Amino acid sequence: MKRRSISKAGLLAVTLMALLLWTNVTNQVSAQSDEYNPNRNQEKSSKYTISQLNEEAAVLYRRALENNIEEVRASILRISNSLQHISFEGQTSVEGIHALSETIVEVKEAAVKLQADKQLLQETSAKLRLAADSLAHPMKPLWLQYYKIIKDDLDALSLAANQNQSPTTLANQYLVLEQHYETIRPAAMIRLEPHQIAQVDAWLSHIKGLTHAKQPDASQLRSMTAHGEELVNQLFGREKDESAFVPFVQGPDRRAAGLVISSVIVAALSYAGYRKYRAQQQDIFTYRR
Repeated sequence: MKRRSISKAGLLAVTLMALLLWTNVTNQVSAQSDEYNPNRNQEKSSKYTISQLNEEAAVLYRRALENNIEEVRASILRISNSLQHISFEGQTSVEGIHALSETIVEVKEAAVKLQADKQLLQETSAKLRLAADSLAHPMKPLWLQYYKIIKDDLDALSLAANQNQSPTTLANQYLVLEQHYETIRPAAMIRLEPHQIAQVDAWLSHIKGLTHAKQPDASQLRSMTAHGEELVNQLFGREKDESAFVPFVQGPDRRAAGLVISSVIVAALSYAGYRKYRAQQQDIFTYRR
């Protein structure tokens, strides 16, 4: 009886040791698997790091508004150090990464000056804030809210051109437009195709030349501002001449009016198709005779 108890105890001890050994081996294999196949963990880390980058950029912007230079410097240092740990694969293009890096450098340069330019620091911090948010929230980035601001800037420039205002007024109106566009440019570059940004850049360069001329060509300036409306709509993902399609019927009858208009269009297309079909049939019968 005693031998049997000892045998059971020994068997239990051996089983426990084998279980511990197996658990240890399994953990080592799992760790090695994560080391050589880090895709899943890398994705989680990447998303978390981008979220941290966005939060840090928001903090930096608040500190810039407070003109807290020391905190801004500490924050931009943390952002710079975090970049090497972020995987941008599938997040943005090479041009987008370059735009983000340039913005970080601009904030650094504004923060390290002995006599910091408060306005410049706020402008560069705003650019970085919007760029980081564009990475973290690709579906609804904050920079899209600048549509009305830039649209108003363009309308003001167009009005100044139509009224043949002085070159100084035209140049000042352009500078306001340029400043707002430069604020969102890195964020837009992160989300859009490079050729879309290049089109707006080229258009603005032409506008700058016209508004800074000693004798601005008012006719050409009006033409370019009209073309700019289409480019701005494309930049923000708005439909062309979207404002022209505001419903002309207000209240509960709007849907009914839409159905009436749709019915008229369908009827007109159907009638045109019927006339074309009858003409083809007559041609066939004439040829057979």
